[in-house]
Amino acid sequence: MSVRYATFGSLAARSAFPRPGLRGIGITAAVAFLVLLIDAMVHPRAFFDLWLMQTVQRVEAPGLASLLRVVNDLTSSTGAVAMWVLAVVILAVARWWLPALAMLTLPVGGILNEGVGHLLVTRTRPHLAELTRGSGNHEERSFPSGHVTGAVLFYGLVFVLAGRIRDPLLRRMVRVAALGPLVLVGFARVWDGAHWPTDVLGAYALGMALLAGLVALYRRLDAAVGALPFIHAATLAHNEARPHAHALTSLVLFDGDRVIKVYAPGFVPRAIYWLAFQAPFAYATKRVALEAAMHRRNLTALLTEYWYGGSRVARVTGIETVAGQPALVSERVDGHAPRDRAAARAFLRDLQDHFEEAGLPTWQIDPRQPRAVDNVLETSDGTWRIVDLESGLVSPMASLRTWGRALRRGLLPFYDEVFFDVTRTYIEREATALATALGPVRFAELTTTLDAAERTARAWQASEPRLWSRLARGILTGFGACTWKARTHAMFAKSNGLAMDWTERAVATWEAEGRISGAEAAALRAQIAAPTFQLMVPYLGAHILVSIPLRFPLGTIARPLMVLGALGVATVRFLRREIDGGAWRLAWSIHSPLVIALSAIPGVGSFAYLAAKPVRANRLLLRTVTDAALLKAPRDLYERTGLRRRIARPVAPNAVVNI
Repeated sequence: MSVRYATFGSLAARSAFPRPGLRGIGITAAVAFLVLLIDAMVHPRAFFDLWLMQTVQRVEAPGLASLLRVVNDLTSSTGAVAMWVLAVVILAVARWWLPALAMLTLPVGGILNEGVGHLLVTRTRPHLAELTRGSGNHEERSFPSGHVTGAVLFYGLVFVLAGRIRDPLLRRMVRVAALGPLVLVGFARVWDGAHWPTDVLGAYALGMALLAGLVALYRRLDAAVGALPFIHAATLAHNEARPHAHALTSLVLFDGDRVIKVYAPGFVPRAIYWLAFQAPFAYATKRVALEAAMHRRNLTALLTEYWYGGSRVARVTGIETVAGQPALVSERVDGHAPRDRAAARAFLRDLQDHFEEAGLPTWQIDPRQPRAVDNVLETSDGTWRIVDLESGLVSPMASLRTWGRALRRGLLPFYDEVFFDVTRTYIEREATALATALGPVRFAELTTTLDAAERTARAWQASEPRLWSRLARGILTGFGACTWKARTHAMFAKSNGLAMDWTERAVATWEAEGRISGAEAAALRAQIAAPTFQLMVPYLGAHILVSIPLRFPLGTIARPLMVLGALGVATVRFLRREIDGGAWRLAWSIHSPLVIALSAIPGVGSFAYLAAKPVRANRLLLRTVTDAALLKAPRDLYERTGLRRRIARPVAPNAVVNI
């Protein structure tokens, strides 16, 4: 066995000079830019600007002026735009789509540079008599240098992208050519008198900060999708001898009487989906999305039986894993491409009308969609069958009716969207005719499939950020301002149910343990159902509900404020004569000072309303619910301290109700 030894010098060299990462470079550049920006906002020039500029301008060499003139031309507005367009064209011709898209983002850096110069900094260009050369337009804003920022972004990105060039000599030549203008432009701008040295340093820092972020994003995307085709589906590993077909975003495998569809979309479909929903392409990554597609397809198959007397959609039979990702398995339709494409389009138009009436998505069957007819097969008996209803692209193509439905529901953008409320209304309206046409068994299958389709679609949507939909719903509801009453009622209903479930469990536990008899349990349940007790229940549930997310000290602060708020509302209603004195005294007995004090205690404050008079009035009920509350104490302290023996009733089968 051989052993390799590292010398002390090599170890020291590696540890003393760690290679800086993009994050470190970006953060350092951003901090440097902020420091220089603050200085430029406060001072007309840095304390060393004049001295350093004079030093630079004293540099003379044969051909220096001509060289720097070329550098200025390459980084000027005209030269920079020309080089940028040329680079984008070269990258596009080479089919380097991701580098081309990265190059297209560079104008954002120029906009930021101009924004800083015109909105934040009033420093003007050099124009002092002590300078050999100065700016001809000294009233123009000077910080930061646009030439330098643009050069760092453009030529820096060219340097990074050159790493993709396989030929080592060509790669080195491109990188050297990119470094030339990048390094010399700063010197050129100061030597020419166009900018102060700190204008150039600030531009280098701004450009490096932006370039570091862009390169980090580019590398992350390149690792994830860089090898993908631009639009068409990626080539998945499969047996070429096996019958198959390549669709726009998927690989279709034919297996006897089954068809297996594996999604592997190219860069553009994935990018569009991510921009729409801020998530990876769902059909290629999420099983729940394919489950939603399965139930949606089978739902439409059942509805077409009602519309046309027989199924016109190939049903999905299951979901399998192929090449490490979920795949949709459907029945195989024996047929061929439509001989009469005009007749097929007429069928699609009629089917689209049915789909819209039932609230189903229409993109895959929309006759205006160029590939819609390709989703239709003509069988031997002349009927049309739809073999694909799952979209490969997020598309805005839809009728005004669909757009209106989506806008009202805040579903923007929409993708294979079923408007389930519309679908349910349609099925309820057509229930009698549907049951007659399908029969009771198939009609029951229809309703079950609808429930499954909605459940899986909701789960799919909940798994993605969908920021645009959230924004649309926020605008529709005034970001909660228009729905606060409904949400408040829903919260009280939820808290009421939570409290009732908890008190019922407390009584049921004592009854099961033999601490109370069946008659006593019935009496306690009657007491719980009494109107005075029911007035207290929602507030008890609300305390339990808010104590789950609001831990100490937030819960300790929130609970007393909730009690005071409830008492305050009752007091205001009494002063406005909306309730009488008896109702206010009842509210005082529920939201009492004792409840306020107990609600502030960590741990047991969630159950402070157990000290309200409707509970205290029944000592047995008080002992029952108090026992249930204290059992929540951490580390079994309630039982270990012996406190339960004092509060909980002993097991006695013939105990008498103590009221």
